[in-house]
Amino acid sequence: MPEGLTIVLLGALVSVVLVFLYFQLSRWLDGPGSLAPVALYTDTSARMGVEEIAALDPQQFEPMPSQMALGYSSSARWFRLVAPPDTLFRHLVVSVQPSYLDNVRFYLPDSSQPSGWRVEQQGDRFAFADRSRKDLAFAADAWLEDGEVVLVRVQTRNAHSLRVRMLEADDATRENALTLASVGVYCGAVLVLGLASALSAVVYRDRYWAVNALFQLATLVTMFVYFGLASQFFLDRQPAVADMLSLVCGFVQFFLGTLFYRLFYEQYGMPRWLLVLQSVALGVLALQLVMVLSGQIEAALRLYALTVGFVVFLGVAALAVLQCQDSFMRNLLRLNLLSTTMFFVLLGLSHLGWLSANFMQLYPGVFINLLTAVVLHLALLRHNTLLAREQGEARRALLVSQEQVAMERRQREEEGHFFGMLMHEMRSPLAVIAVAVGSLQRKLRALVPEETEHDGLSRNVRRIEESVGQMRGVLQQVQAVSEMEHSLRHEPARSPQVAHGVTRMGTLFGLVHAREAEQERVQLRGMVADPEASTWAEERVIGGRLVLEMMICNLVDNALKYSLADTPVVLDAQLRETGVTEGEGAGRCLAVTVTNRVGDVGMPDPERLFSKYYRAPGAHQFSGSGLGLYWVRGMTRMLGGDVQYGVEGADQVRFSLILPLVDDKV
Repeated sequence: MPEGLTIVLLGALVSVVLVFLYFQLSRWLDGPGSLAPVALYTDTSARMGVEEIAALDPQQFEPMPSQMALGYSSSARWFRLVAPPDTLFRHLVVSVQPSYLDNVRFYLPDSSQPSGWRVEQQGDRFAFADRSRKDLAFAADAWLEDGEVVLVRVQTRNAHSLRVRMLEADDATRENALTLASVGVYCGAVLVLGLASALSAVVYRDRYWAVNALFQLATLVTMFVYFGLASQFFLDRQPAVADMLSLVCGFVQFFLGTLFYRLFYEQYGMPRWLLVLQSVALGVLALQLVMVLSGQIEAALRLYALTVGFVVFLGVAALAVLQCQDSFMRNLLRLNLLSTTMFFVLLGLSHLGWLSANFMQLYPGVFINLLTAVVLHLALLRHNTLLAREQGEARRALLVSQEQVAMERRQREEEGHFFGMLMHEMRSPLAVIAVAVGSLQRKLRALVPEETEHDGLSRNVRRIEESVGQMRGVLQQVQAVSEMEHSLRHEPARSPQVAHGVTRMGTLFGLVHAREAEQERVQLRGMVADPEASTWAEERVIGGRLVLEMMICNLVDNALKYSLADTPVVLDAQLRETGVTEGEGAGRCLAVTVTNRVGDVGMPDPERLFSKYYRAPGAHQFSGSGLGLYWVRGMTRMLGGDVQYGVEGADQVRFSLILPLVDDKV
C-alpha cells in the first residue's frame, strides 16, 4: 500500500477515535439536564425591559436545548424557564454557563417586590462578592410553584456556546464541586508541565523549552481566569480587572503558542513564505491589544477568531512541507494538527446548528489546550532525544577523527624519524663515494692522456658522480618537505616573512642567472636576463634567498628533465599587478614563469600534479621523488603566493610562480 494512502487511512482512524473520545468526555462532563424547558427570545436592540418580555406571547419564544451556540453578538438574549409540575416551593437553582459571560441577570418571581420580580445581577463585569451563590457558573436560588416563570437575560460579546438550566439545589452543589475539582486537576497538570518545561529550559538552555514553559503558564492563567477562579479567589471585588485579564491572557496564550510553532517549524526546514505568514499572525497580538485598550473589544474578538483559523491553516500547510525525518516526531505533530483541526470543525458545526453543543463547547480551550500541552511536551522530549543522539554521534565522530589525526601524526613523526635516520645513514656513504670519485678523477687525469679523456672509464666515473648528485638532490627534497610539513603542523600562524626573511630581487636573479646561464637549453628573459636593472633590482620579495632560488631551480630542473633534449626551456620573470586595489594582496607581485615542450613523458594530470609523491606514468624512467612540485606549492603558499599550471598549444606547459612583494608603505 502506498505510504500516502496509509497516512490518510491512519489519520481517518485517529480522527474517529478522537471524535469518539471527545463526545464521551463531553457526555461525562455535561452533568444533569434541565428540569424545566428553555425558550429563547432575541432582543436585537438590547433595550427591552422585563415587563415587555414578560408580556410577550410564549409562542414568541423559540424552544431551545439546554445548550446552544450563539457566537459573537451584541444582542440581548432572554431565556424563559417554566417550573416543572409538582413543584411546590422546591429549592431549585437556575444556572448559566460558561463563567466568562459579561452580563447575566436573573428575574425570579417574588410577590413581595413592587415589580413582582426579584433581580440578581451577575456576570464577569460585576463583583463576584455580591453573588448569592459562590458557584463557578452564574447561579441563583429559586423557590418556585408549579408553572411559575423565571426569566434570564444574557448579553455578552464572547459567548461561543451557552447553557441555561434549572437544577435541583443538591445537583447544582454537587456539579459545582466536581467542576472545581476537575479544574483543579486540570490546572495542576498544566502547572506541572509548565514547571517541567521551565526546568528543562534552565538545564538545557533551550529556547524551545523556554517558550513552551511560557505557553503552558499562560494557558494555566487563561484557564484559571476563564473558569472564574480569579474572580472568586483573588479579584472578587475587581470585576473590570478580571474581565480585562481574561482577554489579555487569551491573546497572550495564542501569541506564545503561535511563536512556539514558528520557532519549532523553522528548525525543520519550513519555507520562508510560511515563516513570513506566521510572523504576520504573531503581529495580530499587538493589534488585538491595541483594540482592547481602545475599547473595540468585539472587533478584537472577531479578529481573534479569524486569526485562529488562519493559524490552523498555516499548520496544515507547514506539515505538508515539513522536513522532519524522525517518524515519531512527525506523527506527534500530525496528531496535534489533526486534533486541533477536528476540534475547530466540531466547534464550527455546533455554531452553525448542525451539531448539538455540549460541555466542551462551553470552555473550548480546555480539551484542545490540554492535548496540545501534552503533545508539545512529548515533541520537546523527542527533540531532546534526537539532539542527544546527534550530539552522541558527533562526539563519537570527533573521537574517531581525533584518533585518526593522532594516528596520522604518529605516522608522520615515524616517517620523519625514519627519513631523518635514512638521510643520516646515506649522507656518509654518499660523501665517501663523492670523495672517492673525485680522487679517481684526479688519478685518471694523471695517468690517461687528455685526448682519451672521454673513453668508457671516464664516462663511468662521471655517471657515478651524476648519480651521487641526484641522490643528494632527492635527500635534499625529502628534508625540505619534512621541514615544511613540520612548520605547517606546529607553526601554522607564524609569519612567512619572519620565518623566511625577504630577498632583494637583484640578488635573487643574479644567483639564478649565474646558475642557469650555464645551461645551453635555458633561455633567460625579463628580470632573469638583466638581474641588476635599476627599475626593479631594489624591490624585495617575501622569502629567504636560498628558499626562493631552490623553488625556481626546481621548476627549471623539472622542465629540463621532462622535455625533449633539443627543445628550449624559457625562464622569465616579470612584475604584475595583483588585480586587488584595497586590503590584503593589493598592489604588485612577482611572476616567475617556466615554459617548456612536453617530451615522451606526456602531459601531467592537472588534478594530481601538486600531490605528494605524484609522478606521471612515463616519468619513472627518470630519477625523482615526486616531492618537488608538492614542496614548491607548499612553500609558495606559506609565503602568501601560489603556483599556477597552464597548457599552451598542443605540447607546451607553463608553471608560474606567483610571489608577493614587500609593501614598503607598511
